[in-house]
Amino acid sequence: MTDDALTCFVISDGRRGIENQALGLAEAAGQIHPLDIVTHKIENGAAFKAASPTLQFAMKSKPSDYGLTGIPPQIAIGCGRQAIAPLLALKKQDPETFAIYVQDPRMDTDRFDLVIAPKHDNISGPNVETMLGSPNRVTKAEIAGQTLSFKKELNKLPMPRAAMLIGGVSKTHNLDKEVHRIHMEAADKIITQGYSLMITTSRRTPDWAIKDYRKLASDHDNVWGYFGDGPNPYFAFLGGAEILLVTEDSTNMLTEAASTGKIVLTLPMHGKAGKFKHLYQSLEARCNIRPYDGTLTAEPYTPLKETQRIAERLWAHYEARTAAIN
Repeated sequence: MTDDALTCFVISDGRRGIENQALGLAEAAGQIHPLDIVTHKIENGAAFKAASPTLQFAMKSKPSDYGLTGIPPQIAIGCGRQAIAPLLALKKQDPETFAIYVQDPRMDTDRFDLVIAPKHDNISGPNVETMLGSPNRVTKAEIAGQTLSFKKELNKLPMPRAAMLIGGVSKTHNLDKEVHRIHMEAADKIITQGYSLMITTSRRTPDWAIKDYRKLASDHDNVWGYFGDGPNPYFAFLGGAEILLVTEDSTNMLTEAASTGKIVLTLPMHGKAGKFKHLYQSLEARCNIRPYDGTLTAEPYTPLKETQRIAERLWAHYEARTAAIN
């Protein structure tokens, strides 16, 4: 492989949690070998979105159908259901494009050059790599840079600091008013224990819950809430807090928090753990992550570096494919 930068398309439907998985993998791979990363947001109508990826590809089989034009990329990384058909279209246009899908595609993995899935999805194959959690964009440099960018705001919050990362309603979990009450009680107790508190919600957090968090922030000088207004301090929260409390519905936020090496505690959500049970068990064994019980202590662990490890495996598969072609 030459030292020249390769073109890498990052394909998703634009949702932050989905895009960041593909983008995080691309950025980590780019630290090993230069990549020119180009992000593409796939915008489909409601009816087309509802169709299976196989049917989508049957109806639209050209990259240009998805806004993917120009010289085919050497590498394409897609994440999320709406990225599957575009990946297949790129592969059909140029078989040498190295097509990578992040998550379980729920179809024959041989349709892709590489599939990267969470271990708890329990899939396998010669072109499948599994990892604890999902790829993310958390790096020491990113956290340090963002923490410095929000230095003025962080300096208003006396140490020690804790951060609460709140998810919301999903296919497997529900944030109802009973669970929300537990979260609010946790926030009150943390403040009472002398911690400054940083709170960030997601697009899945109900408006009525956000309203309560807004009031909490307005009532306390040592509470900073981010609810989607202005520049996102998420990485600064990861850098500025000693304790991270994360709702158990989000694979992304749990593994991002574990990537810091800081104490990570989970906040409950209603729903059935299902395959997430394996994730919780793995994170407990690897990173000493446990449910919040009113105490803010946990055994130390080395930061989780799964994204970097998987990036190395990406290049191993790429080089093996290249050698086979040549």
